Amino acid sequence: MPISSNYFLKRAILALAVVVGVAIVSYVILMVTPGDPAAKWAGNPRGPGASKAIETARQELGLDQPIYVQALNFVIKVLSGNIGISIAYKIPVSRVIYTGFMSTLELLIVTYAFSAPLGVFLGLYASLRRGSFIDSFVMSLGALLASTPTFWLATMILTLLLQVGFVPYGRVSPGLLIETGFKPITGFILLDSLLQRNLVVFADALIRLIPAALAVSVYPIGALARLVRILVAEALLEDYVKAAVAWGIKRSTIIKTFVLRSITPSIVQVAGLSFAYSLVDAMVVEAVFGREGLGSILLDSLYKSDFRVAIGLIAYLSVFYIVVNTLVDLLQAHIDPRVKL
Repeated sequence: MPISSNYFLKRAILALAVVVGVAIVSYVILMVTPGDPAAKWAGNPRGPGASKAIETARQELGLDQPIYVQALNFVIKVLSGNIGISIAYKIPVSRVIYTGFMSTLELLIVTYAFSAPLGVFLGLYASLRRGSFIDSFVMSLGALLASTPTFWLATMILTLLLQVGFVPYGRVSPGLLIETGFKPITGFILLDSLLQRNLVVFADALIRLIPAALAVSVYPIGALARLVRILVAEALLEDYVKAAVAWGIKRSTIIKTFVLRSITPSIVQVAGLSFAYSLVDAMVVEAVFGREGLGSILLDSLYKSDFRVAIGLIAYLSVFYIVVNTLVDLLQAHIDPRVKL
């Protein structure tokens, strides 16, 4: 895997610049919006001593300093990984973000576990039947799925399920966690329940996750189906494929050995980038289904003027995008020796 010695240095500098820029801009924007974090930190006091209590809270939060000093201090906390205590939850901000991130990541992993293979299969199936009704149908379906508003689809799925008496709200039933003695280990409820052989919690969490995963899956299915269809159609016109056909090599062997291998780097790149893009869709869907993920945490922090959680979450999301892009580049370079980093 040809990787230059300067690649990781450039990535680190880029990541630092992006995180610092995102943190500063987010901090300034949130500080000028309505809402007083100091009042929330002080417990929304009323009466004669309210003003003094709020002023004390402002000093504790560092909000009595100039805005540029506040922003600089907050950036230092973000880079150190210790943002402090959440104003709304009264626990470390890192713990709040970690819990929500594991929930959102679990949703994304389950979504792509079936949507990525399905999208590749549909694109391959359509490309082998170019010009047919199936080809036109898959391409049209892919365009429709890739452009479907995730929020609207999640709302429609939830409404339909409510009509039939099923309420997939929340990540898991709190009562089941208590009754079965479930204990979190990794933050992934599905994995933790399997490790503890708690099939009741596993089934409940999976049933609640499937509707949300279906809503998030439409974009990767549509995007990958259209991409694979185009890539395979172009690969079939290459000279080496025509030569393989002339030599009488089986069609299945040509597809597996030559065509799929040649388009794999492009599939990996698009799938990885769409995985990062789908994080936003997952956050929106979580808000619709009431899942305890990054989406609900971000909305709750904005509503409760918890600037520490909101800005920290936005900054760490930028790190997530950079990490995913870096991993995609490394994987593509490993698969395709022509790619140099």
